[in-house]
Amino acid sequence: MSTRDHEVAVETPAVQPATSLVAQYYDLTKPGISKMVMMTTLAGFYLALPKTASMFDGEVATQLAVTILGTLLISSGSCVANHIIERDVDARMKRTSNRPIPSGVISVRNAVLFSAILSLAGVALLSTVNLLTLVLAVITWLSYVVVYTPMKTKSSLAVIVGGVPGALPFMGGWTAYTGTLDAMAWTLFAILFFWQLPHFYALSWMYRNDYREGGMVLRAIEDETGKSLAIQMIVTSLLTLCASVVPTLLGSTGWLYLAGAVMLGLYLTYQSAVFYRQPDAVTARKVLLSSYAVLMGIIILMFIDKQ
Repeated sequence: MSTRDHEVAVETPAVQPATSLVAQYYDLTKPGISKMVMMTTLAGFYLALPKTASMFDGEVATQLAVTILGTLLISSGSCVANHIIERDVDARMKRTSNRPIPSGVISVRNAVLFSAILSLAGVALLSTVNLLTLVLAVITWLSYVVVYTPMKTKSSLAVIVGGVPGALPFMGGWTAYTGTLDAMAWTLFAILFFWQLPHFYALSWMYRNDYREGGMVLRAIEDETGKSLAIQMIVTSLLTLCASVVPTLLGSTGWLYLAGAVMLGLYLTYQSAVFYRQPDAVTARKVLLSSYAVLMGIIILMFIDKQ
């Protein structure tokens, strides 16, 4: 623990209200990521169901619940591990210095135990689904914790590497029912992988000074004009659009989904182009908010127009 961590820990009250402590542990799981994991796992599983099956059938519903909970637990465990590894980095950044570990509310030892419990419980649950889905979840944990997290302070390519664990739950939802890595499984992976890039590029521009203080190596920090970053936003927005039309080409979704996905992809590309013309925090935020709307729209359309 660094000197700054020690000073913060000393100043923190020794006794925390139970509700407050529970909230701090919940914060360690990165609720925003957890919600996306649940949503994409559910969508992937639903798309894999044949027309003759229903999510509300007893056996299917049980399999779905176990899949979502197991995936969520492993993802949450990896997020806690990320907090542990980045505690010194978080302490240096204004927007993260109050997180549970750098603020001293939760000790590293307790966080390690929490991460282990979550991760092992997730492994136990997914082992009852099928081996492929379990392997994908373990790869998610390893790529996020062992590869992506330490890479963030060494190379700007970490953003691309980080897209892998972010996209695997979408694929895992599909494989939980099918047990195969077919073309549709890879398509779901591609949609979420490419979507994350303009999303995070926008976020990194908005908080570029904070990330610089934390020692992160990001394109948003290296690119003072924002033009190079904007081009990458545009390209990856177009790739998101291209990937999102494939479910219809594979017969998993219909023409309504296709029309909506194209419009959403063009909208994200347009917002990225606006950022290119005027790279600032305001236009970056519009890209960020647009990306949320695009992902939600794509998933809603998948539910509405599943074939």
